[in-house]
Amino acid sequence: MKIIKTLSDIEELKARGNIDFNYLKALEEEFINWFEAEGNGELLKSFRLPNWSCIYHLEEKDDANFIASQMLHLEYVEKESKDNCMYFRIGIMNDHQMILLYFLEGTFDSHFEQWLQR
Repeated sequence: MKIIKTLSDIEELKARGNIDFNYLKALEEEFINWFEAEGNGELLKSFRLPNWSCIYHLEEKDDANFIASQMLHLEYVEKESKDNCMYFRIGIMNDHQMILLYFLEGTFDSHFEQWLQR
């Protein structure tokens, strides 16, 4: 699990070279949208998501436990596509604080991913 709070966190994921470019582009677009909504005049490179919010990139099978532990706070589950790259975008609202979870299709067992979509 990778917590994304800054643009450099996304750059670290890009540097790995093993994550689909279109998925990373979607993460970056989400971050920029947050910057445009919450930024206070700082540069994009120095913007940090507010302390109460973050974006998680999930990549390990065990990260499914994190999703399961947040089920009471689940706001939505979206399966999205960007240039033939399928990924999930999950919104978690806890005490009026939004957390976004992203992961590529196939990260978890197919039964779990299908269950999330119901």
